[in-house]
Amino acid sequence: MTAQQIKDIIMSFLNDVMLDYPDHDMIFINPFNENKFELSYDDISKTYDNIDDLMSDRIFDGKTLTEIAPQLTKL
Repeated sequence: MTAQQIKDIIMSFLNDVMLDYPDHDMIFINPFNENKFELSYDDISKTYDNIDDLMSDRIFDGKTLTEIAPQLTKL
């Protein structure tokens, strides 16, 4: 997937988003609205005020969601 595809899926606000990150824990994203996104990954649970902060947080072994996007598959 591309980072833009992931962003578009999240911003559609249709469902929670589950992403398979091979050899890692699954990534769960609950997009409430344009100002609230909850992410769960491994032992991490965070809330973001905007999509850009979510996409650029380095919580995936020092990498961002944007950087790992090509390795992800939507479930």
